[in-house]
Amino acid sequence: MADSDIVELNQLAYRYAAAVDACDSDLFCGVFHTDARLRAYHPDAADPFTDLTGHEQLVAIPNTMRGMYRHTAHMMTNHLVDIDGDSATGQVLCTARHLGLDSDRPTSLNVIIRYVDRYERREGTWRIADRQIRFLWSEHHDVADSGFGAN
Repeated sequence: MADSDIVELNQLAYRYAAAVDACDSDLFCGVFHTDARLRAYHPDAADPFTDLTGHEQLVAIPNTMRGMYRHTAHMMTNHLVDIDGDSATGQVLCTARHLGLDSDRPTSLNVIIRYVDRYERREGTWRIADRQIRFLWSEHHDVADSGFGAN
């Protein structure tokens, strides 16, 4: 396991967050292999509520987020990886903040997420081959204007 592999895998986590927050479909798909699978689970659920495979399905996620929230901020932490040759597994914790669309009554949805990943290095480049989005818990509350323009 080379330090450069760890750095490249860490960058995948950060690029994923940046892509979701910027609603950038190209950047988003760029962190996944073309045949990657992404599943999302409610807390303690055995079956996913979303199951997508391939860039043709994954490309919709950033625009879906744009349609649901005015702004998001995904902060990635505690990224742990186990590398075995050209494959790796890992987990990332995320605190995700979502500002609602209603400017008359702004709300914030704060979510703690665990991403459970399988990575593969193909043609010299690491990307996500499989990602489980495990929602751990969430908080929903009204947002007061801080003077910085919460709206």
